[in-house]
Amino acid sequence: MIATLALLMLGCAPQDAEVSGTWHAWLAANDSATVAEGKLDVREDSKLIFDCARGWDDETGDFEAGYIGPEGDEYSDDRFIGGACDPSDGGCPEGEIATECASLAALDYHTFLQNDGYYYLTEPLDAWRSEALINGEGDLQVTIHNKLGHGQDFRFTFVIKPDYAPVECLDLNDDGTASPVYTDGQPWLDAWSADEDGTIYYLNAGAYQRSPGEVDDYGDPILWYHTSEWAAGFGHAKFAAEEFASVEVAYGQFDDLGAGPTFETSYNVGSGNRATENIWGSQIVDRTEEDPDMSGYDAAYQELQSQADAWSTEISQTAMNGTDPGDPAAADPDSFGLKVESNDWRPIDEHLWGLDGWMEMHSSWVKVDKGSVIEKGGTVSGEFQVLYEGFESASVVLVKGTFKVDRIRKDIWSYPYLEDELREANETPYCGGAETGGE
Repeated sequence: MIATLALLMLGCAPQDAEVSGTWHAWLAANDSATVAEGKLDVREDSKLIFDCARGWDDETGDFEAGYIGPEGDEYSDDRFIGGACDPSDGGCPEGEIATECASLAALDYHTFLQNDGYYYLTEPLDAWRSEALINGEGDLQVTIHNKLGHGQDFRFTFVIKPDYAPVECLDLNDDGTASPVYTDGQPWLDAWSADEDGTIYYLNAGAYQRSPGEVDDYGDPILWYHTSEWAAGFGHAKFAAEEFASVEVAYGQFDDLGAGPTFETSYNVGSGNRATENIWGSQIVDRTEEDPDMSGYDAAYQELQSQADAWSTEISQTAMNGTDPGDPAAADPDSFGLKVESNDWRPIDEHLWGLDGWMEMHSSWVKVDKGSVIEKGGTVSGEFQVLYEGFESASVVLVKGTFKVDRIRKDIWSYPYLEDELREANETPYCGGAETGGE
């Protein structure tokens, strides 16, 4: 009986993955469902508390509604970054507060700390449950559960396509015979992973680019959303009462007129917790050249890499430690680091769409170790960094660590993939059933 009960308990809380690392959560004071629910003692448990968004209201003679900064004796508490002063409080360190708020005002890309007060909580990953499955679409899905205390749970998931390789079905010889070929000439995983020790999967689902110089009837930018075939992975999380999605890749953009020198450094349309006008990118204006000069592109890539390193410190230094964002040399990729892809391996064509000539910057990825076998019964190990943003809040969550799965299970409750089912039923295999030639 005892043995049976133990087995039942084990079945209810599987441990498919060994995980180590750290989670970080910045909960927005005024729109976080977790804060509003009140089941976590976020003020007591926070490592840092930021508030340079709200201050003293002279008209009401009180702090503004939603203010979470220090008051009274709390000014001596080093956990508080920023805040405001009650004019009648002679002990309020106005100079120190001004310096701290100037640091937050200097944030250039990860600007969420400027928009609200934030409770910053962090702990090592300590999984009480983990699942590693091949789902109905053949993807690897890893889910980790962590206890937060007070009966609350934090779970996060990342999903990657093991055989990810975007292809196109083309008539290469003008003879009416279709052939599948790799989009842009080679498997994307190979190109992404050329400088990695392992295979890197970017969690790029939901990515989009801005159509250069075009706006709709309302004056809003026209966005090009990627096809599902280009999605290598995705992440979802639920921290207590809030749901989150992984931050997609960010792309450099053309200027508003679509003009400029051979290479144009311009801006990205951001969203939510990221700045709206400071992602760097490049374009090749004369895209009809057979052998375009890439020297300017290479220089722009190095500039973007340096800028990305500096933006990384906005998380690893300011958001995690309350210190000034540093120069690129101070970046700590072990805490948080942005990855930049130049896409210089993609053939340049005459079209503005596509990824050739567009640089990209990633904050979320999974890197799989060499020798891993991602299939039912296989083993897989690697590392991950996933930055999540709230579905309905300005809260931010980051997880970074390593994982190891000794035996991958198949999800027995999943549905078959509809497209594959229909192709089989109608005897219409993709591209006539031809195999990828690798071109």
